[in-house]
Amino acid sequence: MKRIIILLTGLVIGVATLAYVYFSRLSNENNAKDLALQSATNNAALLFSFQNDKSFYQIIEGQGLLQQVLGIEKTNLLRQLKTLIIDDKSLNAFIKDQEVYISVLPDTNKSLNFLLTIQIQPRQSIQDFYGQIKSRSTPVKGLSNAYSVKLNDSLSLFVGLQNQVITASTSLKLIKDASIRLAENPFTDYIKANNVLNKNVLAHIYINFNQAPLLLKNIIAGNINGEISIFNKQNSFAALNYNFSKEKILFNGYTELKDEDNYLKTFENIAPQNSTLNNILPDNTANYVLYAFDNYGSWAKKLSVWQENRKKEVDTKKVVTQVKTNFRVDLNQIFPVYSKNQFIVFQLSTTEKLAAIALSDGEKVKQLLLDVSADYNEDIRLFKSSDILFSFYGEPFKKFGRPYYAIIDNTLVLANNASTIQAFLSDYRNNRLLIQNAGYQDALNQISSTSNVSYYIGTKNSTDIFRNNILSPYYKHLSANEGLKTFDTFYYQMSADKGKFITNLLLNKYLKPEIPDSLNIRL
Repeated sequence: MKRIIILLTGLVIGVATLAYVYFSRLSNENNAKDLALQSATNNAALLFSFQNDKSFYQIIEGQGLLQQVLGIEKTNLLRQLKTLIIDDKSLNAFIKDQEVYISVLPDTNKSLNFLLTIQIQPRQSIQDFYGQIKSRSTPVKGLSNAYSVKLNDSLSLFVGLQNQVITASTSLKLIKDASIRLAENPFTDYIKANNVLNKNVLAHIYINFNQAPLLLKNIIAGNINGEISIFNKQNSFAALNYNFSKEKILFNGYTELKDEDNYLKTFENIAPQNSTLNNILPDNTANYVLYAFDNYGSWAKKLSVWQENRKKEVDTKKVVTQVKTNFRVDLNQIFPVYSKNQFIVFQLSTTEKLAAIALSDGEKVKQLLLDVSADYNEDIRLFKSSDILFSFYGEPFKKFGRPYYAIIDNTLVLANNASTIQAFLSDYRNNRLLIQNAGYQDALNQISSTSNVSYYIGTKNSTDIFRNNILSPYYKHLSANEGLKTFDTFYYQMSADKGKFITNLLLNKYLKPEIPDSLNIRL
């Protein structure tokens, strides 16, 4: 009996020891992973990740579209990094099958740069890794655990080695910043909570909209205002999977809004809708944001909460009351009754901005708005009071205080200039429409036919807008054939799903179908 007790005691101690060792090792591995992720996410708006596996490099080498997006300089840099580290068997042994993070970060002199972050394998030593690169590197003066490695005669790579984590960049500033890990980093927490990494997905992109202003300040000329002012206070994140294709760049996954007073929250938990308003857009439309909901009544309740949170509810009621007092028109009997399920804000290649609202009975609304508007000409009228549309549709109509408008085919179209409306009506009546563009139709075929919020940019029609708003180096990349010029469509589509938005991010290049030689007819 005594012997059995001794054996059982020894067995329990042995199991406990093994469990302690296993979970301690697991904890250390997870801590190291967290350190790598914390370094990668510091100040990052974009984070690209993939597994350091031979098959990844073989597949991605055939993706010329990604190389176009990155540009020649950045593509060559990544190739040199691969040659230096991945193709070196002695170095790659330390990081084989580990997750590689590439952060896009603001650097000095209005530039963007890459930071590569990777964790040494748990059973490998960072000191041993240093031993492998020691002969090829030079310590950086005044900075511990940082080294300089010559890539070529004119370019050096800086490498940071700290706590099982390797960081690499051509910018010493990024290496320094990565070594200062934030105690609290919501982006890191989001990625850990939404870890979608698996063997079946080639790569992933994570977006931190909180850091978008830092990125945009290095790209745009002037301040962050107008359509992109939304990024100033956008507490949101996205986790997207990369779908390999030689014809397009497509990521899909989820976007999550963290702030309850975010305007886009009003579209959360609403069934995605078929959109039709994009069918009326002129063929020179440069960009648009399309919003869709199930019915105005239920959506308006969410809008009211948003207005209350933003302390705009009193202003809204004041607008309705003033119109009723001054013109004896009850706006609550117009827009809530005759609004359908979508509206759109769009900009033309000429930089003019318009908006449109789908109506269930355009002729009826036209009659009801007579007393609250004034004639400009036979087709166009002008609202007599300000902020009417902002009161009933919110943030997108903030810039249309007292607009001109026309109602045609159950659609209310508005702009701040009558001439803009006149030009729109001419395009619409003569069927000069974006929906007729084969490249635009091709892009729509790549994504879902239903959504709640959709952001579109047509690169060709946006040329002048880009030229006036983007700094020279980035505009050159946008307008270069080997850069982004041959891409015709950018689309960011969001469809509500259980408190998040299913998201498609598309960068599309339309390739005209080739006509077989047998069909060519010589005249």
